[in-house]
Amino acid sequence: MQYENAKDILPASLLEEVQKYAEGKAIYIPKRIKTKGWGEASGYREKLNKRNMSICSRYSAGASIMELAEMFFLSPESVKKIVYGKKINLPEYSPTIHSAEQYSNAGIGEEWVRIYLENENAEMPDESEFFLSELVKIPLRLIEDSDQAKKKIDTASSADVPLIVLFEDHRFRVLCGRDYLALLRNEKKNAHRAFIFARNEEYDYYMNNFGKQFQRIR
Repeated sequence: MQYENAKDILPASLLEEVQKYAEGKAIYIPKRIKTKGWGEASGYREKLNKRNMSICSRYSAGASIMELAEMFFLSPESVKKIVYGKKINLPEYSPTIHSAEQYSNAGIGEEWVRIYLENENAEMPDESEFFLSELVKIPLRLIEDSDQAKKKIDTASSADVPLIVLFEDHRFRVLCGRDYLALLRNEKKNAHRAFIFARNEEYDYYMNNFGKQFQRIR
């Protein structure tokens, strides 16, 4: 560490004051520590911001004030302040890969999945038991098709949406969208965008054997 002469950097009045306590001594003056704002140290502010973003996102997707109040255990007045308050630039939800990419890039891919599954009347896996990946590209050959739909699929009515995949017992299967998976196979697609739920106790196995590979081909 390089030392400097205090008389070269301190005002004379301040130097005289310091000399009263440490004349002739080499002292270290620490940098000022920026005080963290409310909720930053505990992470509560980040959780609150994500909750408010989720509320705004669900409201834009069609949920009512009363539904949101019950869902998030808030008063209707509190929900109104959130959704009618400061404008938040949230991605517009639609059941498309483009919308899912916007949510994923904003760090709220889980919210897109939640809205999508609700609209499909499918149950969201318990977040305490499953890890949710970012939007990745998965080779379709890895997904089991034992429950693949047998009916004829109307390609004109099929939207370009991500697959929702469950990784459990070291196997991949679609959580919903079997018809769409069948369509992709019929079109000879090799890979497709997907959100993947992996059971927590299988997370290390998933990441070591598949996770990094999926990240590389996104």
